[in-house]
Amino acid sequence: MKPRRHWWVWIVVGLYIWMIFRNSLMIADTSAALSTKVASRLLGILNRYGFYCDFYRFHHYVRKLAHFTEFAGLGFLVTWAMHLCPLFKSRFLNFVLFLIAIPAIDETIQRFVEGRSSEYFDMVIDGGGFLFGGFACYVLILIIRDLFFRRKEKEV
Repeated sequence: MKPRRHWWVWIVVGLYIWMIFRNSLMIADTSAALSTKVASRLLGILNRYGFYCDFYRFHHYVRKLAHFTEFAGLGFLVTWAMHLCPLFKSRFLNFVLFLIAIPAIDETIQRFVEGRSSEYFDMVIDGGGFLFGGFACYVLILIIRDLFFRRKEKEV
């Protein structure tokens, strides 16, 4: 059994999860103000290139995209951590545990925050982002392995 030298990656994952939960603990007014600011800046950039749309619809999609990207980052980090130092013997169990548990906890937290709500569709978006980030990390790991480690095997 190889030593677990890379346990620190799970600290990074834990800090990222803490950031996700901290965002979920924002009251509705604070969260809306932040996403409105981001949406207005993005729409301003898009308007310069001739893309015009209803602000409220665009704001809704920016909020959903924020869910997706937040969990894509988590999926990337969890896959990276599993590659370096899996928590359980089954890497699949590691991945599924985070895929189901974190979005469920995130939406449950929002249920008890003033002005926020818990939506099942957000859990689906979160899971999709998690899978996307995990897949992106896995592809990156395969590319790095192929570029740097397989070449050494061929030279020997």
